[in-house]
Amino acid sequence: MADVSYSTIHVINGKELGETPQVFVQPAGKRSPRSGETLVLFLDLQLAQTATLMELAQLFSDAFWKVPGGLTTALRLAIKLANDRLVDMNRGAPPSQRILGSISCAVANDESVIIAQAGPAIAYARAQSGAFEHLVPEGDVPPVGSSRTADAVFTNYSWKPGDNFVLTGSSSCAGIDDELVNACMRKGDGHMVAGYLNANVKQGKLIGVAFSVGVQPAPAPAGTTTSTARTLQQDDWRRHPARQDAAPSFAGASTGTATSRQQSAPTPQKMRTGPSLLARINASTATLFDGAAKSMRHSLGVFGNQLLPASLANAPSAQRSRTTVFGLAAVAILLPIIVALAVTILYFQLSGDAERQQLRDQTRQQIELAKSTSSIENWSKALGLINSYETKYPDDVTTFLQDRRQGQAQVDQVNKIARVAPATITELPQSPAPRRIAAASLGIYVLDLATDSAVYDVLNVQRDGITGKPVPLTLPGGTAPVSTGRNTGDIVWATTSTERWHTEGAVLFNKTALYEYSSATGQLSQLVLPSDATANPDQVTAGELFNGTAYILDAGAGQIWRFTLQGNKLVKGDTYFRSPNSQIKDSVDMAIDGAVYLVLPNGTVMKYYNRQQRNFSISSASLPEPIGQAVAIGVSGLDQNTGNVFIADARNGAVWEFTKTGDYVKQFRGSNNEFVGMQDMSVDPTSNTIYVNTPTKIYSFKFG
Repeated sequence: MADVSYSTIHVINGKELGETPQVFVQPAGKRSPRSGETLVLFLDLQLAQTATLMELAQLFSDAFWKVPGGLTTALRLAIKLANDRLVDMNRGAPPSQRILGSISCAVANDESVIIAQAGPAIAYARAQSGAFEHLVPEGDVPPVGSSRTADAVFTNYSWKPGDNFVLTGSSSCAGIDDELVNACMRKGDGHMVAGYLNANVKQGKLIGVAFSVGVQPAPAPAGTTTSTARTLQQDDWRRHPARQDAAPSFAGASTGTATSRQQSAPTPQKMRTGPSLLARINASTATLFDGAAKSMRHSLGVFGNQLLPASLANAPSAQRSRTTVFGLAAVAILLPIIVALAVTILYFQLSGDAERQQLRDQTRQQIELAKSTSSIENWSKALGLINSYETKYPDDVTTFLQDRRQGQAQVDQVNKIARVAPATITELPQSPAPRRIAAASLGIYVLDLATDSAVYDVLNVQRDGITGKPVPLTLPGGTAPVSTGRNTGDIVWATTSTERWHTEGAVLFNKTALYEYSSATGQLSQLVLPSDATANPDQVTAGELFNGTAYILDAGAGQIWRFTLQGNKLVKGDTYFRSPNSQIKDSVDMAIDGAVYLVLPNGTVMKYYNRQQRNFSISSASLPEPIGQAVAIGVSGLDQNTGNVFIADARNGAVWEFTKTGDYVKQFRGSNNEFVGMQDMSVDPTSNTIYVNTPTKIYSFKFG
C-alpha cells in the first residue's frame, strides 16, 4: 500500500486557522474490496455546516468503498450520491441559502493517483522530477448541488516517491499565485507542503489538503522498532489538522501570475511494494499452525507407541488391533485441527481487543483535548467518536457516559438546545400509516390515516397522561367518517376562542367534506363542501381553521382552498392563491395566525399575508445544523407579530423554535432522543404545551 502523508491547508491573509471539517482521509478497511487504496476528499461547499460535511463525507466514503468495478466507476457513483443529497437539501431553499460548490478527491494505490473533480474544483500536481500542473475543469462548470447532473473530470498519474498533490476549490482558493504553490510543493512530503503554504500565503485564501505518496516501510527485523507516524492505519477515519509548527518562510516566491498550463508529470516505472500487514500476519499465522501441527503429530506418534501394550507394540503390525490403530490415527489428525482452531479464535479475539482498545484510547484522547481547550468543535468530534465506539461496542455504554453528558451539555449550551424530559401521554399501537394529532385545551385528538378513524383522549389535570378510555369519533350509527380510501388528511382543534370556529371540538378534513365533532354533544356531523366552489381539493395534505374559515392545503394541485362557514353550513369556496404555486406542491404542513405559514421538507418556511409573501428568512449560519426532515409546523400568539413558530424535525428528533420573521430562538430535544422519527406535532398555546407523536407514543412538554 502507498504510504500517504497529508495535512490540512487553512490560511486566510497570512493567518493560519488550523484544521477544517472540509478535509477527510480514509484508507481501505480490513474487509474492503478496494484493499490497498487510500481516499483523500476535499469538500469545497459554501454555507455547509460541520454536520452536513460529515454526512456527505460518510455518504461518499460508503459508496466508494462498497461499489464493485473500477476506480472511476466507484468515484462517479460517490460523486453522484453526494451531489443528489445536496440537491435534496437545497430543494425549496432560497438561492442565498443553498449549499453549492465543488468536490475534489483522489485515490492513491500502489500504482497510481487518480484525481476526480466535480464542479469548479482546483488541484495541483507536482512530480518529484519537477513537472508542475494546475488542474481546473475547462469551460463553465456548474457547481455541485445545483442540479442532478454532476460531471466528473479525471486525471491519472503514475507516481513515484516524492510526488506531491494539493486539492482545493474555487471558493476555497482566491488570490493565490501558482508559482508560490509550485515552490512550496518542492519542500518535502504532504506535511511540509501544507506547513510552507500555511506560512507563506500572506494575502488571499487557501483551504485544502496537501498529500504525497511513497512506498510503505518494509517490516523491521526482529528486535527492532520502526516509526510509522505518517502511515495511515486501516479503519482510521478522522479529520486531520494542519501542521501547527511554523514552517520557514519561502524567500524566493514569485509575486507574478502563472502563465500557461505546464507539462504533465512524466510516467515513471511502476513501483512494487512489500507485503501488506494483513498478508504478513496471515503468513505468520500459517507458519505457526504448520509448526504446531508437525509438533503435535510427532508427539502423538511417540505417545501412541507408549500407549500400546509391549507385546502388541513389538508384534507385527498385522496383529495389532485395528480399533486401536484407527483411534490413535483419528486423534493424531483431529488434535492439530483443534489446536489450530483454538489458536485462530484466540488470535481474532486478541485482535478485536486491540482494535477496541485503540478506538477507546483515540476517543479518550479527543475527550481530554476537548476538556483542555473547551472547544465546541473538539467536543463535537469527541461526541462523534463516542457514538462510533458505542455503536461498534453496544455492550460498553458506560465507559464514556459522564463524558458524553459533559460534552453534550457544552454543545447544547452553545447551540441553544434545550433537553426536555417529555411526559408520555399514551402508548399507540403500530399502524401502517402515519397519524395526525390535534391538541385541545382538555384533550388530544388522534387521526389514523390508515383507517380514516379518529379518537379523543381526555387529559388529566397535569396534562401528562389521559383519563378513561379513548372516545371514538363516529357518525350517527357508529360508522367512521370514511371507511376506505385514505381520503381524510388532517384533524385540527376547533374552538370558539379567538373566533377560530363556531363550536368547541375538532374538525376532520376530507376531499369532499368536513366532519365536525362537538365535545359538548359528543356527536360528529358532516359539512359538505359547497357545490358552487371553484373546484374541490384533489389531495388533503393539511387543514387549518381561522376566523370561521376552513383552509385545506392541497399539495397535489399546488393550492390552498378556503371554505367560509355561515351558520351550520359551508357556503363559499375559493382559492387562496390566484394561480397554482409550484412550491406548495412540496409543502408538508400549514399553520395560520392571520398569516399563512407553509413548511417544506427541508425546513424552508414560506409566509403569506393577504396572499402576498412576507419576510420569513431562516439564516443557515445561525443554526447549529440544518433542519433534517420537517413534518409539521405550528404557531403560538394571537397574530403574525406575536408568539413564535415551531417546526417538527423528524430526522434530528427536534422541535425548532423561531420568531415570526425566522430568527432562530432555540431547539427542543428529548433527553433520550424520544422525538426521533416523529410523525406530527401540535401546539396548545393556552397552556404553552407542545405534543408530538411517534409511531408508538404521544409525548408532551412545556415550551414557555
